[in-house]
Amino acid sequence: MEQVLASVQDLVRQLEHRGEVQEIAATVSTRLEAAAIIRRISRHPNGGPALLFRQPDQGFFPLVANLFGSLQRNCLILGVKRLRELSDSLAGLLTTVAGNDPTTLAAGLAVHPALTAYRPVSINTGPCRDLTEPVPDLLRFPFLQNWPDDGTAAGTGRYITLGQVLTTAPDGSDPNCGIYRCQLHGPSTLAIRWRQGSGAARHLQLYREQGKPMPVAVVLGGPPVLTLAAAWPLPEQLDELTFAGWLQGATIPTVPCPHGPLSVPAEAELVIEGMVAPDRTLLEGPFGNHTGRYDPAGPAAGMTVTRITRRHRPLIPTTVVGPPPQEDCWMMLGWERLLAALLPRLVPGVRDIRMPLPWVFRQSAIISLEAPPPRLVRETVQRLWQLPWFAKARLLVLVDAAVSTRNLLQIGWRAVNETDWLDDLIRDEAGGRLAIDATCRTPEELLGDEATDQLISLRWKEYGLS
Repeated sequence: MEQVLASVQDLVRQLEHRGEVQEIAATVSTRLEAAAIIRRISRHPNGGPALLFRQPDQGFFPLVANLFGSLQRNCLILGVKRLRELSDSLAGLLTTVAGNDPTTLAAGLAVHPALTAYRPVSINTGPCRDLTEPVPDLLRFPFLQNWPDDGTAAGTGRYITLGQVLTTAPDGSDPNCGIYRCQLHGPSTLAIRWRQGSGAARHLQLYREQGKPMPVAVVLGGPPVLTLAAAWPLPEQLDELTFAGWLQGATIPTVPCPHGPLSVPAEAELVIEGMVAPDRTLLEGPFGNHTGRYDPAGPAAGMTVTRITRRHRPLIPTTVVGPPPQEDCWMMLGWERLLAALLPRLVPGVRDIRMPLPWVFRQSAIISLEAPPPRLVRETVQRLWQLPWFAKARLLVLVDAAVSTRNLLQIGWRAVNETDWLDDLIRDEAGGRLAIDATCRTPEELLGDEATDQLISLRWKEYGLS
């Protein structure tokens, strides 16, 4: 286990030591310009460096971006040398948990001593409470407008894109921490677009039934591993702060909020607290999204900000969403490795999974199977579509275990050459989903001569070839 990174400040220091931070001293506009810079850097083949904007023109505080934008940085944040260590850790844990369906398995994990040992620890105060803003003015902070038409239906075009939104049930149970987009509608008003069925949406419904406003906290920063856990589609029963503690091997200290049964990471950079009225909605959007198009404007929860606290010198993390590859694609690599441990328990015959960067936000994947007969492939696809992580998968490609899910060249070759397009396309017309059975059933596949391969390996230098 590597050194635990307790905050964004810790992560930036580590990355500076490794030479992975590009500092930008010039004044940069928070309207479109900063986002365009971030997009260009994050398209580099290996993700590009993290960016530290010293002088964003909107706000008094430095802005950091692309912190999660490479495989190496995700390994650093997760405290592993290789992401496959996540698969090994979770697979080992799952051997002691009963159940073969998502709900039962997640419920068992939620109460497992290996996880509950990392429940957050409440303390009285922390760096996130260093200062309280005299007036809760969101416009003082360098929140970006990423695309020209963002927010043109109402409010401003500026968004909090890497905010961890914390909510609970009215009695303080069932804590949830998710990353939802938050549009600035004014100095003290946010429109928060959480998904139907998400933890925050469930909590708001409970508050509505009681006719009460719901306390909400939007957190910037804190332990970087928590940002990952909040971004991943963890099963509902798992508390993100506890799971993040397990991932990093250290509990996360939290401080209480005065306006409800909420606690926030003590090491956060910025904490925005407020209330969502049960009957208040705001228009949010349009919003330039992963698809390369704008999500249309729609109703969102309206949050009235009542207090903002922060560190003395906060670093404001942000991310830019758009056509891949972007930082958020790299953030999902750890989740892919956790799924690699979960899926064999939930769907017999699954060996491995790969979610190529351009596919990840369409729930699309390459999945390898152990020696599957043709009928089993179709049954496997149906079982995968029933899981929450593939319910809207536009494309699943099934290959046999002899093919590495990492070898996209071979998978593409197999899909074109081995697939019988009349029999091997598996369609779900109602859901608009498609799967391809690209498992190999051709015994005449060309194979080299092993003795000759060994011979040329020994003589390679003699040939004068590099």
